[in-house]
Amino acid sequence: MNAWYFVFNASKKNAKASWISTWWMLGVAMLLPLSIGCNRSNPYLTPSPSGFTLANPTGAPDLQQQFNAQLAEVERRAKLLDDNNRQLTTQLAQSQQQMQLFKERSELMQRQLAEVNNQLQGSRLAAAQSTQQLRSMAERVQGIETATQRRGGAKLTANTSSRVNAGSIRELGFTVEDDDGVLRVRVPADQLFQTGTAQLTPSASNILDRIASTITADYRRQRISIEGHTDNSPLYGGTYTTSHQLAAAQSNAVLDHLTRRNQLPIAQLFTLAHGENYPIGDNQSPAGRSANRRIEFVIYPETW
Repeated sequence: MNAWYFVFNASKKNAKASWISTWWMLGVAMLLPLSIGCNRSNPYLTPSPSGFTLANPTGAPDLQQQFNAQLAEVERRAKLLDDNNRQLTTQLAQSQQQMQLFKERSELMQRQLAEVNNQLQGSRLAAAQSTQQLRSMAERVQGIETATQRRGGAKLTANTSSRVNAGSIRELGFTVEDDDGVLRVRVPADQLFQTGTAQLTPSASNILDRIASTITADYRRQRISIEGHTDNSPLYGGTYTTSHQLAAAQSNAVLDHLTRRNQLPIAQLFTLAHGENYPIGDNQSPAGRSANRRIEFVIYPETW
């Protein structure tokens, strides 16, 4: 029985030892691939009797050089990008300055164009006024020639054989002179204007209204000139510097009143400015100077 007991214990110990050996072999089998895989994934480790060691211990400086080279390349590219960025910023600023300059030039050109347009419109208006003035001057020259011929003794051939009847015009109470068929109605300028001006007095409208009514009633077809005369007194500090300027302004004021207020046809009337050229009184006396300051309505036999 002791023998069987010994045999049983021995077999039991052998079985335990066999089980431990089996598990140990299985563990080694499992760890071996892992060690091989680590060796493959790390080229710097090689198997050795004492374990794994660096396969190429001299490769570390090469890696450092590669890293330094890559770092230098990165820094170079960063610097290049920084330079490009500064250049682009400078170009952008220059472009903005050029755009501002172009904007200012455009605004300046627009202002200049507006000024040119205004000047052009002003020139057109001035041209129209000049044309009107030329026409008016032509009419005045024609009237002056007519008046000069009459004063020089020349006779005008009337469009009608009859003479101008002075009956109705005399009823106004002014001096009327029959100058070889031409009637001259003399109205004192002192009754129409303030002294030395072309400003009509309040009583002037009544006088001019009566004259306009007579013209409309009896002389609507006759050509009529409005002639301004002055004395030889000098003009100081006023609007006009010469007697002709004053005479022209006064005759034009009468023309404006007759055509605007009394609606006489503008084609029937024209103005002349004689100034002090044809005095009828002595300029050395107050009475003579007063007589020389006058407006003459000259009624011609010619019709319009």
